[in-house]
Amino acid sequence: MVAYAAVRLAAALARALPRPLSYALARGGGVLAYYAWRSGRRRCVATMLRVADGDATTARRLARRSFANYGAYLVDFVRLLGARPEEVSARFDFDDWDRLAAERTGNGIVLVTAHYGLWDVGAIALAAGGVPVTTVADRFRNPRLDRLILGSRERLGLTIVPAERPGPRVLRALRRNEVTALHVDIPAAETGASVEFFGARAAVADGFARLALRAGAPVICGMLSRPGSWSDRARGRVERVDFEPTGDVDRDVRELAQATFRVLEARIRDDPSQWYIFRDLWPEPAAASRE
Repeated sequence: MVAYAAVRLAAALARALPRPLSYALARGGGVLAYYAWRSGRRRCVATMLRVADGDATTARRLARRSFANYGAYLVDFVRLLGARPEEVSARFDFDDWDRLAAERTGNGIVLVTAHYGLWDVGAIALAAGGVPVTTVADRFRNPRLDRLILGSRERLGLTIVPAERPGPRVLRALRRNEVTALHVDIPAAETGASVEFFGARAAVADGFARLALRAGAPVICGMLSRPGSWSDRARGRVERVDFEPTGDVDRDVRELAQATFRVLEARIRDDPSQWYIFRDLWPEPAAASRE
């Protein structure tokens, strides 16, 4: 009940206050969270050490900015609760509609992304533009909160599949030639793929690769960046992951996962501070540079 009321209040405040003021308060709150949440700070700094090639000063700066940017993202997140599809589309800067349409040749698209920028805006804008989008989401324990947040996404045109056992429903969506949007920067629970990511082996979930191979769907990396700290616009960029299957399923899964994370790494390097990474993907901690 408390969480539901807090989200409703946050949404009301975010829409009532001037957007720059909302962002300023949220970014300040994000910096405070950086200092208060010790374990989250540790994980984020450890990740940014890999991005910054071991430079501890740069890693801490990127991590602080990531927390601040995540605060601004939360403002956008709760503002979507009362948004209309046309409002969201107006914030989406994207020039590759024809290219995306050309990739839908009957088996759908596995659109992969990271917890980066304003990912919600892109999926909703695609749906508003007439592209059927299915996305996987964790359910909330509070039923009212679940209906509020996931229900708002469905009203904005998304098809939501619960994360408990998404495979069959996602596969059916692909066979209907739909776009399936998935986050892939999450650690493998039990089985998964080991990929080279920012200079070290990371253990990641490989379900997206198995689904793409089974459906015969292309994997497209889509990233939604915020063009400026105080902007509410989302700049979309898509890039096909080049891969040709060999027929050896296990090998193909590993190599498709690796090719995907190679593209993902390049895009994250464009602005690592927009990557909200507060969990461990690597078994071993990164070493800080002594320079």
